[in-house]
Amino acid sequence: MAVRAVSGEARFTSTPFSNRWELWSEGERLATLTRHPRHHTSEAVLADGTALLLRPEGWGAVAALSDGKETARVTRRSWWGRRWEITSPLFGYDLTSDPLPRRWTIRVGDVPIARLAGGMLSYNRLAVHADLAVQVPALVLAWHVLARPWEAAAAPGSLVPGEAKARPA
Repeated sequence: MAVRAVSGEARFTSTPFSNRWELWSEGERLATLTRHPRHHTSEAVLADGTALLLRPEGWGAVAALSDGKETARVTRRSWWGRRWEITSPLFGYDLTSDPLPRRWTIRVGDVPIARLAGGMLSYNRLAVHADLAVQVPALVLAWHVLARPWEAAAAPGSLVPGEAKARPA
């Protein structure tokens, strides 16, 4: 049975200028990710064969679709893109930028349960340390926000955070 959650150490890896990424933990490949820059989308194939299409939905939101149905979503919750919400019927997390460059935490409420750290100059190596189990689709959506920020905000009007879009003009 394939791993659907990460606890402990994991790593997203890619060669420079590549559109192909892999998520590894304990010697097992948990996901293969392919970026399609022309369409601002990414595809992920999880170890159990589940295919996810990551597609911008506008207003700082990215949907994860499986068989054409939304299974998870990441939504910007701050003007500067330093706070995001990752949701699904199975989980709910906050993705928050830390004061240090290229450092992020995944939180449940105010409690950090995982840390993500990019390299000095890029996110071609994105290290994950999870104190508690974090679902692989949530990590894939976090990767899309961190390593591919343009695709996470590609649709028109996407610079407005989720709370502000519902306000009357």
